[in-house]
Amino acid sequence: MHAIIYNSDLDVEGNTLIVINDDDVFVVDANAGITTARATIAEIRKLTPKPVRYVVNTHWHDDHVYGNQAYAEAYPGVQFIAHPLTRQDIVDHAFASNGFVLDLIAADVKRLEGYLETGKYRDGRPVEGELETRIRTYLANRREALVDRQAFKAVVPTIDVPDTMTLKRGAREIQVRFLGRGNTRGDLVVYLPVERIVATGDLVVYPVPYATNVYARDWVQTLDAVMALPATTVLPGHGPVMRDWSYVTKVKNAIVGYLAGVTEAKTQGLSLAQTQERVQLPEIRTSFVGENEPRRAGYDAFFRPTLVRNAWEELDPAVMRAYEHAPVRRFADGIYNLSAPGGAEGLTVLVNEKDVMVVTSLTIVQAAHAGVRAIRELTSKPVKHLVLTGAEAPQKAAVAVLKGTYPEAVVSTATTADSASSVVTEVLSVRASGREIRIVRVKDALVVELPSEHLRITRGGTTERQK
Repeated sequence: MHAIIYNSDLDVEGNTLIVINDDDVFVVDANAGITTARATIAEIRKLTPKPVRYVVNTHWHDDHVYGNQAYAEAYPGVQFIAHPLTRQDIVDHAFASNGFVLDLIAADVKRLEGYLETGKYRDGRPVEGELETRIRTYLANRREALVDRQAFKAVVPTIDVPDTMTLKRGAREIQVRFLGRGNTRGDLVVYLPVERIVATGDLVVYPVPYATNVYARDWVQTLDAVMALPATTVLPGHGPVMRDWSYVTKVKNAIVGYLAGVTEAKTQGLSLAQTQERVQLPEIRTSFVGENEPRRAGYDAFFRPTLVRNAWEELDPAVMRAYEHAPVRRFADGIYNLSAPGGAEGLTVLVNEKDVMVVTSLTIVQAAHAGVRAIRELTSKPVKHLVLTGAEAPQKAAVAVLKGTYPEAVVSTATTADSASSVVTEVLSVRASGREIRIVRVKDALVVELPSEHLRITRGGTTERQK
């Protein structure tokens, strides 16, 4: 039993559990790219000549799945295990966003090189000492990631585990279990009952928890289920091997604390923006990050704001009712419809190569929050365009939710109640990262046409095929 662990303050790399059985090797999580996965494979080959037969992707995040390609190349016939929703999210989120992420990494490289060339950091500090070391380390990481992403080939999970799968590998028993949603909607844990070892994936992350796609209330229950396992050794998704549940309990208590703060804000009728401002809990933040700047940045980017947002949505019955009664329907490749109850309102989501266009007729605020939640489950790409199919005035409150979530999105409308919107007088042609889109004004409404796909999107999120 071996673990490959990366420095959490320098690399966004998931841990890897290596289980050497009588005849083969079982691996949990596959790293963030080809290079680091190959480095892990090299360590495996130092330990044993036995082939890797199974790789578990505990969830869909890039730093746990992009190394699948290296394992497929190194071990023909290797099987990849995931929850069925994780398999879907790997395809729709992780792999589908490769082009968009490539652009981000290239921008990172240029920005970091600029700090070294000018000798000045973004806040004006001189680039020297520990700061220079950190920038050079991160720059090397980004350059490596850029090369990896340029060589990317999709390798998708081949075995679905919606509940529990038990493998008998010689004398060893390996349990792959879904204990509930938490960090994502398809988190798997791997438990070895004889050795009393559990690998948690990103349900547990050290030194700062991740909360990018979390189910806040479920996360508490799922951590309770993990801690109910009679394990004595815990391998988190990131961070050191743990010999007790103290850190996991700390993470759970932090989530409970934020849930309590959000619940109080909801009882006072606070909006999401007001709740974000109110529920800070600096004592919890300090307990995780201290004075460490990278950890502080990670906490502020990937834990508190997203945890508060998701908890606020989950604690609003109207939002969750709208979310549950507006199922996502895939109309065509990259085109999804979300219809509000009654069918008069809805969203159509166009997932393009590097960005997203949302066509909306929503007027109800709670439905807009539900739509945002659904969009997060569809894609990680940024929303760059909001098209209002009806008059803007009735949609103003719902659009404020969308615009508040996607502040860089350009709003197109036929009739304006906001001078910041772009008024379409006849036809507006948009080139959305490879897809041709025509926004056409028909009286006081907008219609979206996709000429190459012969599709037309009208009021209420109705999508129809054109002859």
